Amino acid sequence: MLSDTTAPAEGLQDKLTALEQLLLAYGRIAIGFSGGVDSSFLAAVCARIMPASTLLVHLTTPLIGTPEQASFERSVDGQADEGPHFKLPVLNLSVDQLRLPQVACNDADRCYHCKRAGFTAIVNHAKSLGFPTVIDGSNASDRGDYRPGMRAAQELGVRSPLMEVGFTKDEERELLRAWGYPVWNLPAGACLATRVPTGEELTREKVDVIRTCEDYLHDLGLDQVRARLVCGCMHIEAAPADVAKIAALGSTAVNDEGKAPLPVAIESALRNLGCGHISPEVTPYIHGNMNQ
Repeated sequence: MLSDTTAPAEGLQDKLTALEQLLLAYGRIAIGFSGGVDSSFLAAVCARIMPASTLLVHLTTPLIGTPEQASFERSVDGQADEGPHFKLPVLNLSVDQLRLPQVACNDADRCYHCKRAGFTAIVNHAKSLGFPTVIDGSNASDRGDYRPGMRAAQELGVRSPLMEVGFTKDEERELLRAWGYPVWNLPAGACLATRVPTGEELTREKVDVIRTCEDYLHDLGLDQVRARLVCGCMHIEAAPADVAKIAALGSTAVNDEGKAPLPVAIESALRNLGCGHISPEVTPYIHGNMNQ
């Protein structure tokens, strides 16, 4: 068990105790593990209280973002300079949801079909290895958000202990930080399919361009960015601090709407990465603004 560097507040300790009791009651569990904050928090808790009864199941898919995939690899490889890792058994599955017509058509139920395919693979493999209960990282912060994938998980019997106990993402980050896990401040990520508006076909080419553009922007030192491909035009969104960084790179300023001109050098680089049309402004990132 890892030692705490900071004891959680009493209310948070009570919530953590309730979560631990719930997880122990599940018995042998498999965590749908993306490498993001939510599933990493579950892995950290299980590594502390039930390491012999926990399996991490990761899906490597064309739709996972590079930061999440890199976080997964760091956390299970346990690189010496990356802080503690989970020391839990890992099953890495390859699933290509883009092969499914129900996903590629990108209609309003795309997320449902995508999650259904992914969790079906997780559940089947986990049960075959003796882990009858599968859990995911849905939490109390997700309530009210548009997440049709949660319905697919529920239909397959996947449990959401963080939501059941009432853990929020901020509370997860607080404990991960106290326990020394560098993933605590990983910016919120999302499936790359969310960069294409509902109703526009999802193709491998579109996803590859989106990933490549976001990787380039991350390499510039930006933390939270989205490369949205809308009707063939690339729109860049970024968190306010990152919009300011982009403005500084172009020796311009952020306007009253939180927007900034896209520097010529960045526009040129994006064009070389495969973007035919590019919006001239960087706009503020708004969580879920592609949802309908």
